[in-house]
Amino acid sequence: MNSVWRIGHGAPPATTAGAPWMAALDAAAAAWRLGTPTSRTSGTTGDPVLHAYHPDAVRASALATARHFGLENKGLTAWSALPASGTGGSMMVWRALILDWDLTVSKPAAAPVAPPARSADGRYGFAVATPMQACHLMESGQLQRFHLLLLGGGPLSPDLEEQLHREGTRCGCALHHGFGMTETLTHIATRPLGSPRYLPLPGVSLRSNAAGALIVDAPGRGVHQLVTQDAIAWDDGDAPGAFRWLGRLDDVINSGGLKVHPAALERELSAVLDPVMKGRRWYVTGRADAQLGERIAVVVEGKADSVMAAAALEALSGKGATRPRDVEFVSRFEETDTGKVRRRPLA
Repeated sequence: MNSVWRIGHGAPPATTAGAPWMAALDAAAAAWRLGTPTSRTSGTTGDPVLHAYHPDAVRASALATARHFGLENKGLTAWSALPASGTGGSMMVWRALILDWDLTVSKPAAAPVAPPARSADGRYGFAVATPMQACHLMESGQLQRFHLLLLGGGPLSPDLEEQLHREGTRCGCALHHGFGMTETLTHIATRPLGSPRYLPLPGVSLRSNAAGALIVDAPGRGVHQLVTQDAIAWDDGDAPGAFRWLGRLDDVINSGGLKVHPAALERELSAVLDPVMKGRRWYVTGRADAQLGERIAVVVEGKADSVMAAAALEALSGKGATRPRDVEFVSRFEETDTGKVRRRPLA
């Protein structure tokens, strides 16, 4: 079968089958066995960078995930359709080898097909997906093939999160959103869909600096005082290290002295903009303005549509000082290899 790659507990050793995506998975497995695990950054905020990891750091990340979710049992069935070119896809291979999991990888695609798991109930105990893949899994009735599905690779729109949470509850699939980066070997915290609150994994210590940037310490992963560009707000009253993600500091728009986090504003505006956009992707960014310094604009994917632009501005008219003042169109959003949208300032 040339659309599925398997490795781990009870599975035969992986061998290169010719397809480049399979060869990349073989290479990830071989790198682990040789003690030279490497992966590349996604390229969301710059050119992709190759990272080499100490095997102990990879092992610490894998064990933290297992403890965090209570998945330390050998032979657990796992699934992914992430490419091995990114850290998320490579880590699934390395987790399977470290934890003795039975991993099935489907051909990476926006609309993946997950075959029934080789388990008593035909469901996977742990799986990972991007938000776009999760949307397809939901719409195609495949969420019921997973006990736990961890999402990563980008933020979730409130509308999609609500749909996934509702459908996951109905079919018994627990969905979580991960927070992490290449330098930390994927997620350092997760939150269940339906809650904005992230909880750190074992072995992870978090704090923030005066600018509100998250600082990560995960000694087992070789991470010491990593200052990120992520703006967070603490929500750790009954759980040390719990936080809410506001957005990236390098995306902040300074409009007339107001500091606006685009990701937070997008979540706030989605209820009024999503119906107007009719399924098109959009994001918020800043544009140079002589009076405000920057004014807020909405960038929409697809052919320019003056009626849609007018309807969007009308829907935003009551949103106060932080409302977008412009609607711009680009024919197609630029994406990274792992499907993340590259935000570009308009001017």
